[in-house]
Amino acid sequence: MFTKVVEVGSFTSAGERLGMTKATVSRKIADLEERLGVRLLNRTTRQLNLTETGKAFYERCSRIMTDLDDAQALVTTRAEQVRGKLKVVMPIELGQLMMGRFLGHFMQKYPDVEIDAELTNRRVDMVQEGVDVHIQVGLGQDSNLIARRLGSSKKIMVASPDYLAKAPPLLHPEDLNDHENILLKQSGDSYEPLHFSKGKEKLTVQVKGRLHCNNVTFAREALLSGLGVGFMPLFLALPYVNEGRLVRILPEWNMDGGEMYALYQSRQYMPKLLKTFLDEVSRTLDEMDKLKTKCMLDKEHLLAHLMRDQVSQEKDLMAAVLENARKADKDAAA
Repeated sequence: MFTKVVEVGSFTSAGERLGMTKATVSRKIADLEERLGVRLLNRTTRQLNLTETGKAFYERCSRIMTDLDDAQALVTTRAEQVRGKLKVVMPIELGQLMMGRFLGHFMQKYPDVEIDAELTNRRVDMVQEGVDVHIQVGLGQDSNLIARRLGSSKKIMVASPDYLAKAPPLLHPEDLNDHENILLKQSGDSYEPLHFSKGKEKLTVQVKGRLHCNNVTFAREALLSGLGVGFMPLFLALPYVNEGRLVRILPEWNMDGGEMYALYQSRQYMPKLLKTFLDEVSRTLDEMDKLKTKCMLDKEHLLAHLMRDQVSQEKDLMAAVLENARKADKDAAA
């Protein structure tokens, strides 16, 4: 207020610019002088003049106001730009197979961004550890955090060809109880039942097994060894299904997938960097999930065609064998 009075030269003009009455401005300047114990302005009926002390005080206040304006402009500019540092925590497997490539493209697109990424499956204290974003499957238990849904993590049942060659038939989810199951903890220390659906039919199966684990990569390696059957996230299983090292079982049954969320501390005054990161990771994960699902469905569709072609060829071969046999019988009789 003091600097504004000096710049416009009167209490009346300063009051108009500040939305105050002339009397209010005059009183506040008088209060300031009383608090400082010095006179800052010499007042006459026509004009205001700075005292020597008032001049020194105004120069210092003016520099402070300029610095304040510069600081506000800097903060506003940074808030509108995608720049700065972001600490992101994510599950190990998601980071290795999907997020590493995403972050590479993201940082090339935004060269003023620095990312501190931690891959871990441990419990994370975001406030204590200064984490900006925690990507995880499920909401977790901290109600003080904001959760943004990124998409669903589709799950499929798989087993190795070697295991299936020696195992009992597996034609229905309830047949899982006749198989060696690799149990993967989905939340906390519990092994939740598996939920299946096919059209309007829904089914819940509580499977048992000898191998229990809490790491999906570990479960994958056990599956590849031929130990048994188990569920895996589609994004982790797909490369091995495409290579023929794992086979999707019960493909006509859908499994409930885990919801993937990004947790962060506050929705208020969200930095542009954080908002842009959340928007782009959400869009990327959604596109990748659709692409991988389509790839899986296309592969299964192709395999179904190959199987039908194989059956058709076998039928044609059998018909030819029978026809040749009939001709041979006729020739022998003749």
